Amino acid sequence: MSLAAKIAAYREKGFTGEQAEVIALMRVAAGVLFRDFPDSFLLFGGAALLLFHNSVRHSADLDLQPRADTLPTSDDLRASLATGLTSAADALNLGPLHVEVVGDRILVKQRDNSLLFKVDITRFGSVIESEVEEHAIEIDEGNVAKVKAASREFLLLQKAECFLLRKNMKTRDAFDIYGLRQSGVVLNEQLEKHLEDTLMGDQIDAAEIAAKIAQVDEKRCGELRPLVSSEVFESLAKERFSALREALRDLYRRWL
Repeated sequence: MSLAAKIAAYREKGFTGEQAEVIALMRVAAGVLFRDFPDSFLLFGGAALLLFHNSVRHSADLDLQPRADTLPTSDDLRASLATGLTSAADALNLGPLHVEVVGDRILVKQRDNSLLFKVDITRFGSVIESEVEEHAIEIDEGNVAKVKAASREFLLLQKAECFLLRKNMKTRDAFDIYGLRQSGVVLNEQLEKHLEDTLMGDQIDAAEIAAKIAQVDEKRCGELRPLVSSEVFESLAKERFSALREALRDLYRRWL
């Protein structure tokens, strides 16, 4: 599928033209990084949901979790992206790109120096190998890479942990949990036990879980407005985002 066709497909899902271009470029970036460093990382987070699991929430972060003892340097990743994205960036009239290393992040900016997306190296928990999937991504014609990404079930676990463990709660985690639950994703016995261990290890009790869920209110859910279509946002806002809170209560019901 051409870049134009990919962008059109994302537009049909409710993303703006600018968001659709960023998502298409992020998809190529994931392919480039896994072509060049096939065994180094696992793709997870909002980008994995967006690229492989039909999420309707925009994300401009490619989250990579290390899964090898020896990893490429940030400069290696920067060079890979700077070279591998040239063709796609030119096709989208975004180049020449500026690819910069800032700490553990790689920033990908268009020629006017405005940010397109980030690549984050995130050391969050351990990789459960049975929950790793491979997805084929076409970098360009005849050049296909296999991207290793977290399964929907593993992503639900990670989102369940992030929602409770972040110092500053993000309603985007609640929205992602809602989306996964709406599509029928549940935690299997192994993943549920993993979540229970996390709750016990961090001494998170029912009262704390309930308090976090209560924070998913109209004011905080305002952060979702630029990340989802107006149709999706208004549908949730009409019911004061109760659907998100219900999805959270259902996910954590064993511990409430």
